[in-house]
Amino acid sequence: MRFLDIIRSSLFQIISFIFVLGYLLGFLNVHFSDKNNYCLMTYMFEYPQFVRLTVPENKIYPQYGLYAYSEGRFTERARKMWFDGVPVLFLPGNSGSHMQARSLASVALRKALSRGYQYHFDFFTISYNEELSGLYGGVLQSQTKFAAACISKILRLYKSNKYTKVIPSSVILIGHSMGGLIAKRLLAYPSTINSTSVAITLAAPLEAPVINVDAAMDDYYMLMNLEWDTYVNSNMDIKQKKMLFSFGNGPRDILMPSGLTSSNDSYISALTTAIPGVWASPDHVCIVWCKQLVMVINRFLFSIVDPVTEQITENQDLLMSRAKQYFQANRSMTLSPDVVRPNLTMVADAFWYEDNRRIYQVSRPQIDKTTYLMIRLVGFPQNRFVAVEAVNVDDKEWIFGCNAKFTYNTYRYCKQATPLSELSRWTGAAADFGRRKLATIHLHNIKEQHPDWSHVIVRVSPTRKPIVLNVDINDHASREIFVNVPSDFSFGKTIIRQETEQESLYYELILKDFNMLYQAYLLYVEPTASCKAIQYHVSAEMHVPWAANHEYFHYFTQAKRTPMKLRLFKSNPNITNGLEATEHVKITLLLDPQCTYTISISTSWYHRLAQLARNYSPVLVPYVAAIVLLAARSNLLHLQEHGTCVSIHSALCSEGVKPYYALVFGRLAATVLVTIPALSFLFENASWRNLELQYFIKSLLVVPAYMTALGIVNITAAAVLAVMVFSSQIAHRLFFRIMWRGSSSLAEKMASGLQKVPMVVTGALLFGAPLSCGAAALVAGAAFYAFMLSKMYEEYLEDYVYKLMAKVAARVCRMFKSKKTQEAETSLVKAGSSTELSSQKDNEEIKSTNDKNVKSIEGSKDNKIVPVDDLKNEKKENTDCNKLVPVENNTEVKEVTSEKPRGRKNSRKRNSQGADSDVDEDLNNLNFHMMMFFMWVVVTLVNVPALLTWARNFSYSMVLKPDTSYHTGLVMSACSAYIWQLDGPRRNLKHYDVVTALLFTMAVFILTLGPLSLTVVSYGVTFMFAVITVQQMLDTELIENVPQSNETNSSEKEKEESEEKQEETSASEFNDKSGKDKAQAENTEETPTSSDDCNVCSESRIYRIFSNLREKFSFSENL
Repeated sequence: MRFLDIIRSSLFQIISFIFVLGYLLGFLNVHFSDKNNYCLMTYMFEYPQFVRLTVPENKIYPQYGLYAYSEGRFTERARKMWFDGVPVLFLPGNSGSHMQARSLASVALRKALSRGYQYHFDFFTISYNEELSGLYGGVLQSQTKFAAACISKILRLYKSNKYTKVIPSSVILIGHSMGGLIAKRLLAYPSTINSTSVAITLAAPLEAPVINVDAAMDDYYMLMNLEWDTYVNSNMDIKQKKMLFSFGNGPRDILMPSGLTSSNDSYISALTTAIPGVWASPDHVCIVWCKQLVMVINRFLFSIVDPVTEQITENQDLLMSRAKQYFQANRSMTLSPDVVRPNLTMVADAFWYEDNRRIYQVSRPQIDKTTYLMIRLVGFPQNRFVAVEAVNVDDKEWIFGCNAKFTYNTYRYCKQATPLSELSRWTGAAADFGRRKLATIHLHNIKEQHPDWSHVIVRVSPTRKPIVLNVDINDHASREIFVNVPSDFSFGKTIIRQETEQESLYYELILKDFNMLYQAYLLYVEPTASCKAIQYHVSAEMHVPWAANHEYFHYFTQAKRTPMKLRLFKSNPNITNGLEATEHVKITLLLDPQCTYTISISTSWYHRLAQLARNYSPVLVPYVAAIVLLAARSNLLHLQEHGTCVSIHSALCSEGVKPYYALVFGRLAATVLVTIPALSFLFENASWRNLELQYFIKSLLVVPAYMTALGIVNITAAAVLAVMVFSSQIAHRLFFRIMWRGSSSLAEKMASGLQKVPMVVTGALLFGAPLSCGAAALVAGAAFYAFMLSKMYEEYLEDYVYKLMAKVAARVCRMFKSKKTQEAETSLVKAGSSTELSSQKDNEEIKSTNDKNVKSIEGSKDNKIVPVDDLKNEKKENTDCNKLVPVENNTEVKEVTSEKPRGRKNSRKRNSQGADSDVDEDLNNLNFHMMMFFMWVVVTLVNVPALLTWARNFSYSMVLKPDTSYHTGLVMSACSAYIWQLDGPRRNLKHYDVVTALLFTMAVFILTLGPLSLTVVSYGVTFMFAVITVQQMLDTELIENVPQSNETNSSEKEKEESEEKQEETSASEFNDKSGKDKAQAENTEETPTSSDDCNVCSESRIYRIFSNLREKFSFSENL
C-alpha cells in the first residue's frame, strides 16, 4: 500500500522521465539519422592568402577586420590594392571565420582563369572575431555598422585604380548564418541602400530568430523589418533593384530550422535539396564549401555580368531569368502565356521516330545521328498527359512543340519548333545512374493553346553516352493516388498500391492531412516478386505547395532500399491560422519500367520525436524557468502552512506544479492577450513572425513540452543533489583547479573564509558587474552559491551520520546493560512495596503538571507561536552530573533536564514539547537556499551568451558594450547581500500569499511569452528573486494573541517566571520519586526530562563525543 502511494504521488514525475527519454531519442535521431553527407569537397590549387585592409572604423571596432582574398601570384596585386574585378563581400555568421570565403572565392578565381573570361570577381571578407552573434544580439548592430563601412571602403579602392574599366557602383553580398541576416539588412540600410543590390544568404534566419535570446536581437529584427518596409517595399523602383536569394540546408542542419531561412522579401527562397544540380543537404557549416552549391552560385554570378561594362548587369529581367534558371526547378505542366518563345530550326536529315504505344522505353548505347522522338497530340482521354524521362541527354533545349506537316524521304518532320524547356527540369538521381531530365506536359492544354501543333518532339544530339528515354502517356487521373496518411497510433505499413501498372513511369501520391511540422512518415517503394532486373532506379520527390522550392529527393535502388522519410520544414499556414487545408503534399514517383512495385506508407514515431526535438527545443528553456517558479511557489506555501521548506523534489511533486494546473491558465492568458487589442503589443516581437511558435502556443504541443521540461528539472535537481551529497569534495577540487591556477587547497581555504563573510563576495560582484558584464557576476555568484550549498550539505550530512552512529551506539550500550537493569528492577520491586502508594500519588501530580503544559503548548500551536524560550532552555541545559540529590537506598538518580541534542555550530534543531513535531532548521535552510539557487541558475544560463561574448572580446575591451545582462546581474548581486547571510526562511510573514500569487502569475506569463523571447525569462525570474529577497528582509511577522491559562498571570514576564518555576518544581519532585522507584523511571525513557549527561548510554552524550573527536581531528588537519 505504501508503494502504491509513492507511485501515485510520483506519477507525473515518472511520466516526465518517459517524455525526457523520448526527447533524447529524438535528439539522437536528429544528430545521427541523416549522417550521410553527399556534398563534395572543394579544393585549393594554391595556398589561400588573406590581405588585411585598413578601415577607419577599426578605431571603434578593433576586434573586427576587412580582408581581401587572393592566391599565388595574385597576392601581390592585392597587397598593392590593385582591384579591377566585380566586388563580392562575404559575411561570416555565428562563431564564423573570415576564411570561410575561400571555397567560393577560389572556385570563382579558377573559373575565370580556366574559361578565359575578361572579367573576374574580387572577393573580400570580414572577420567578426568569431563572435556568437546567433546567441547574443548585442553584437549585431556593431557588426552591421562595420560591414557598411567596409562596403564604402571597397568601392573607394576601385575609384583609386585608374586601370579599372568601369568603377562598380554596388557590392554583391554573400552571408552565412547571421551574416546572411546582416546582408539582408544592408540591402535596406540607409548608408548602403544605393551601394548594394544583390545578396545571397546561406542558412540565415531571415524570418525570425532561432532563439530570441535578448532584447538587442529582438530590436535588430524589428529595425530591419522597419527599414525594409520604409525604404524598399514602399518604393517599387528600389524594390525591383533589390535581389535577395535565400537558401536553406534541409534536414542535416541541426542548428538552423530550414523554415526560418525563407523570407517574404526574397526573390527566390529554396532549400539546397531542391536546387537543380545540388540535391543535397549540407550541415550548417558545410554549406559554405559544398561543391555542388558553390558551383551553382558561381555559375549564376558569372551569368549576370555584363561583358561590356564587366560589372553586374542592370537588366532586371536578365537577373530574374538567370536566378530561375540556376536556383529553381520548373514544375509546371502548362505553358505560360506571358513568356515569349523563339522558334528554332530543326534538322531534316535526322532520325525522326514516332511510336504509337502509350508506354514504352527507348534505350541506345550511343547516338551517332541526331534523333527526334515524336509524340502525337490527339484528343483521346488516355492521351491527356505525358511524362518523359531522359537519361544522359545534355541538350539545353531538348523538348519542343511543332507541326510535322513536312516530309523528307519517307518520314514527316518539323522545319520550325518551339522549345518547351519551361516544362522540363533536371531531377536528382543516385550515383552511377546518369543525369536525368523530366518533362511533364498536359497534352490537351498544349493542343488548346496551339491548335496548329501536331506533335511534341524530343531531340537527342549525338553522344557517346548510353541514352534512355522513358515515355508514359496516360490520362493523369489514373496516376493520381489520394492517400489518407495513417493515424498517429497505427503500427505497420499501410498499402497504397499493391502493384503498379506494367512498364509505367509516373505516379503522383497526394497526401491528405499531412500539414504540420511535427508529423513524420515513411514511404516504401518495393519491387514485386516478378521483378527480374539486376538493377533498378526509382526516384521520389516530395513537393510542398505552400513552401516553394522545399522539394526533397530520395532514391530507391537494388542497393538502397531504405524508406523515404516524409518530413516538413514548414507547416501549412492555413492550419496554423485555424483554416481548412486547400493544398496537399505531393510525392512524384519516377519508376523504372523494368519492374512493378508495391507502394506503402507507415507512421514513424521515431522521426516524429526528431521533428519535435529539432523545431521546439528552444521552448524548453522558458518552460524550465516556469517550473522552477512554480516549485518555489509550492515551497513557500508549505513554509506558510507548516513552517518548513520542502526539498526541491517534494516541491516538484506538489499539486501546483502539475501541468493541468499551469497550462490551463497559460492557454487562457494567451487567448486573452491576443484577443484584447490593448494587450496584443506584448506579442509584437521578432519571433511572432514564426508561425510555428504561434501554433505551438495555441496547440496541445505545450503538454509534451511541459512534461519534458519537468523531467529535465527533476533530473537536474537529482544530479545537483548527488554532486552535493556524494561528490562535494571532488567537485570542490575540480572547480578550484579550473577556476584557480594556483594551489587548490589555498583556493578552498579562501573560499571557506569567504563563505563566512559573504558580503565580501557580494561587494566584488556589485563592483565587477559594471566593470565587466552582468553575466560574469551571475556566473561567479552561481559558483559561490553552489560552493556554499555544498558546504552546508557536507556539514548537515556529517551531523546526520554522527547522530545515526550515536543512536546505534546507544542501543548497543543498552543491550549490555539490560541484565544489570533487570536485576535492579527486581530489587526495587521488593523494597518499594511500602512506598508504592506515595510514588503513585507523586506520579499523578507530575502527569497532571505535564498535561497542563501540553495543553498550553497545543494552544500556542493553534496560534502558530511556540511558547518556549530557546535561550532560557539552553541555560537550563548547563547542568552538572555531580549535583545529584541524595535519596534513600543509595540508588542512582537521573537528573531531570530539558536538554536538546547538541550539534555543531550551525545545528539548530528545535524539539518542541508535547504534540508539536520536530523542525530541522539545517534541512529547512538547505531547502530554502536550494530553491533560490535554482532560480539563480536559470537567470545565469539565459545570460551565458553575454559572458562568452565578453570573454571573446576581453583582449579588446574589459567592459561588454552593450551589456544585455547588466541589470539582471546587478539586481541578483544586490539580492545576494541578504540571501547569502540568511540562516533560513522567516516564518509567519504577512505577505506570503502575495508572493505566491506573484510567483504563479509570473510562471504563467513566462509559459505564454517565454517561447517568443528569453528576455521575459531573464527579467521575470530576476524580479521574483528580488521580491522574495525583499519580503524576507522587510516583511513583518504575524503576531496573534495567545490564550491565557489558569496557571499564568496576565503579564508576559510573570507568565515566563511561572512556567520556569513550574518546570523546576516538577523536575525536583520527579528526582525525589525516581530514587524510590527506579523501575518506573526506567520505563519512562520517552519523557523529555531524563538526564542524558549522567546516562552512559545517552545518544546526546555519545554524539558529543563524536563531535569533539571530529573537531579535534579537523583542527589537527588544519595545523
